[in-house]
Amino acid sequence: MDAPSAAEEPATPRRRMSLAAMRWIAGGLLFIMAALYIVALLHGESGHPAWGYLRAFAEASLVGGLADWFAVTALFRRPLGLPIPHTAVIPNSKNRIADALGEFVTVNFLAPSVISAHLQDRDLASAIGRQLADRTAATRIADGVMDALPAIADLLDDEVVADFVRRQIGDMSRDERLSPMVGRGLRLLTDHGRHQLVLDAAVSEGWRALEQHEPAIREQVRSQTSWVWRLISLDARASDALIDAMEQTLDDISKQQDHPVRQRVTEMLHKFADDLQNSPQLRAQIEQVVRDVLAHPAVGAYFGEVWRALKEAARSSANDPGSARAALSDGIQRFGAALLEDDEVRETINRRLRALLSEIAGRHGGDVAGLISQTIRNWDTRTVVDKLEQNVGPDLQYIRINGTLIGGLIGLSIHQLSLLIV
Repeated sequence: MDAPSAAEEPATPRRRMSLAAMRWIAGGLLFIMAALYIVALLHGESGHPAWGYLRAFAEASLVGGLADWFAVTALFRRPLGLPIPHTAVIPNSKNRIADALGEFVTVNFLAPSVISAHLQDRDLASAIGRQLADRTAATRIADGVMDALPAIADLLDDEVVADFVRRQIGDMSRDERLSPMVGRGLRLLTDHGRHQLVLDAAVSEGWRALEQHEPAIREQVRSQTSWVWRLISLDARASDALIDAMEQTLDDISKQQDHPVRQRVTEMLHKFADDLQNSPQLRAQIEQVVRDVLAHPAVGAYFGEVWRALKEAARSSANDPGSARAALSDGIQRFGAALLEDDEVRETINRRLRALLSEIAGRHGGDVAGLISQTIRNWDTRTVVDKLEQNVGPDLQYIRINGTLIGGLIGLSIHQLSLLIV
């Protein structure tokens, strides 16, 4: 027998007393009808017509009450323990009931059309925005995220993560996904001129290098000239001319966005991006390079060190009650406030959420039905019967009471009709 789950806890004493009390009332009423029938039967020969009415009422009440007692009892168990067909309906049909209940919930509550109609006029984005804009809620969310980070990180072993990252990069390279992805990204950067920032940084670095190595350049030029030229200081003038030319070139590159050097670099990057996407030879070379790099033990150790550093940073941030948590909370709150102020964004989010929730309902509604069905199937049959009887049993006892009284009234009517006909 399966152990009862949390959903199978015993019924409350109040419900047990209610069911027991209703059983006593229904059974007591049936006992009273039996007593009245016996009394009417014993005095029926006295000839007074009232005894006939009483007998008809009591007899029909007994029939109605016993019939309803049988019907109510047959739902949950076999009456008097007898193997009567089509009794103990719920115990014998538990699996069918489980499947029907799962299907009922899915069809009537989780159908995409039902979800879509229910969410049609709901402003989900505003509700989310109000929640996130609330300072207390934002702080609670930020605290939850920060507290969860170390636990999530500790779930993964360092070596496992390092090996996983290495495998993923290798798989992307072998599947020819890495090169096209890098190529598309590089092309996007160059099309929007983002690579110019790198060129600007390179020019700035060139200025610093030229200034730092100017004495070495002059010495190199001096060493390459004869002593005759040095006597008339031509080496110094040659050095000045060389350095001035280099400075002028760097200055032109830094100021002119259409400088030939910048154009040449852009062309080279475009060609490289296109080759990454379209050249099998280049992709094969990159795959080989990636394979060789990943095969080196130092690479795995490096990934492990990076992961450990990230874990330590997450742990430090989680233990710091100040900046990280406050910054995350402020960011969440600002996002919620901005969401409430932007009607277009809210409408877009609402539209996407409605479509997403409807799609999820359609895709996983069957899974919910299966979960409900399997959960009920796994419940102990006796527990299911007890829970249902404790919840609906008192109302079913009213059926017995009504059946007893209505049966008696029908008996009186039939008795009166019989007297009129005869």
